[in-house]
Amino acid sequence: MTIIDPNINILLPSSLILKRGHDAGMTLSEVAHLQSVISEKQARHDYLIPVNAVPFAFFPAKDGGAVAVLGNDKVKVAKSAFRQLSQYLEISGLGKILEQTAELDSTANWRGQEARAFEAANLMLRMWSQRVSKTLRWRVSSRRGESLPVLDGVVTEGYAPLSHVEALSLAVDHFGGDRNVIDYTLTTEKMRVRIADEPIKLGTPIKMIEMWNSETGHASLSFWGKLWKLICSNGIAATLEDYGRSRHNHVGSMTQRVNDHLPEQLAGIRRGMGEGFDLYEQSVNTRIDFAPDAKIEDNTPGPVETFITEVNAKRKTRVPDRVLTNVFERGLRDETSSPYGTLAGAVDGITRVAQEESLSLQHDMEKFSNAVLLDGIRRSVENRVLVSA
Repeated sequence: MTIIDPNINILLPSSLILKRGHDAGMTLSEVAHLQSVISEKQARHDYLIPVNAVPFAFFPAKDGGAVAVLGNDKVKVAKSAFRQLSQYLEISGLGKILEQTAELDSTANWRGQEARAFEAANLMLRMWSQRVSKTLRWRVSSRRGESLPVLDGVVTEGYAPLSHVEALSLAVDHFGGDRNVIDYTLTTEKMRVRIADEPIKLGTPIKMIEMWNSETGHASLSFWGKLWKLICSNGIAATLEDYGRSRHNHVGSMTQRVNDHLPEQLAGIRRGMGEGFDLYEQSVNTRIDFAPDAKIEDNTPGPVETFITEVNAKRKTRVPDRVLTNVFERGLRDETSSPYGTLAGAVDGITRVAQEESLSLQHDMEKFSNAVLLDGIRRSVENRVLVSA
């Protein structure tokens, strides 16, 4: 029988390296020092090698999983790195097919010879990779718990490898090393640092600069203006909508580009955050109700749920249904959210659930909460947003 084991990790998944919240009481300089210690242990280095010169093989997870040979070094392979590599194999979707084939628990006979699924995937991969002579940058680092170095990024030869240490050095230069860090999250793919742009106050939104970086091609160096609210003394917090960004792709002289443009961009971001504070305060007193002519039945969702669903349906990138269910069942009535029925409560409900998701989905959900806020403010008449059932 052909079986796919969902627990197989033939390619290494992304993992969390470290997370520190606002309760850790760290400054930006302290985070920068901690990152330098981590980076030294990771010993990241690059190889510039054509795709067709890199031996690559899938093996069953129990035998170590996928490996590649870079120069004289044997490395394990991260799932995200293999998917980056797959973009250069000429046929869209081929990498996913090879990955799924390699994970099959099955064999096949052909002209008297038996081949296991991962061997068939290896042959197919070699057939296609030998056609690609493009030189890529293969990013390798040490990962805790792994006996071999890990290939965790495959990017273009021209990719500018700005390290997390360098990114934090830029942040210290532009914001000051004594700034309070609200959150520092480091994964094998990305780094996110949330920097308080003013003193933290209980129950009041404050301005926050959120910085992202990736050393493996999964995010640009970017600075986002957001609002952050410490809701209660137990450390539960919600991140509100974004108000602009300064984004820098990993090409050319990044340090010079950031130094040239970030100060002016920050001035605009901070103005936007001030305007955003006023909008959020308005949302606290804005209610969401059914229109008088709405046809309400026993199974009709509430007005807030209906409004959030409407906003989601209009977006190009929609929040998954399972996430909306969590927002409706838990987020909207969480003790840390503003009262149910208010526009602020809708925003808080989304951002509250977002804290439990991956970095990428959390970022998308916070952008969604911004869309909910702005749509509600635009539609409100005398502090009421009316929706149809």
